[in-house]
Amino acid sequence: MKFSSLASFSLALLATSLAVSSATAQTKQSFTATVDGKSWESDHDGITVVPVTMGSGNVTIIAITKGFSGYPPPKGFADRFTLMCPLPKAAVKFQVGTPSSTQCFVKFARAERSMMSPDYKTTPNEGEFTSDAKASAKGSVNFTKVAGKLIEGDFQATLTDQKTKKTITVEGKFKGLDEQVGSKGFN
Repeated sequence: MKFSSLASFSLALLATSLAVSSATAQTKQSFTATVDGKSWESDHDGITVVPVTMGSGNVTIIAITKGFSGYPPPKGFADRFTLMCPLPKAAVKFQVGTPSSTQCFVKFARAERSMMSPDYKTTPNEGEFTSDAKASAKGSVNFTKVAGKLIEGDFQATLTDQKTKKTITVEGKFKGLDEQVGSKGFN
């Protein structure tokens, strides 16, 4: 009798965890953008969502060029988008500017070298475009869905290269999943 109830409990627990992992596996992350008039895209494995709940909290969404998350990666360097915003608990819209507790920070790096690249110190990225205080009135990150570990939204911003002072416009949509172990998600 005890074995039967333990077996039933184990089967129920296994079915529940399979259903939860199946629902998570079916959620496809996406990140598409237009960068200065040209299409840009990431893929499911190239997107990382990291919510930090300490203090007032923030969320960082990182997306790299489609195809660079596979093995072996293509030759060259991936472009990288970074969105860093106050932690949303529900649908909300933030202005874009410098990093703060009330604004989102947006960065786009062309051919970003990682710290693991042998030429990291000698070869700069092809361009590092970031949001700043002047661009705050010209951009926003709009979280349209914040539910559990899922986050969706769109963004638009004017970014400035810190060396050349060239400006570009970016806009796009994202759908990300918090896959951090032990995280409770957004709400």
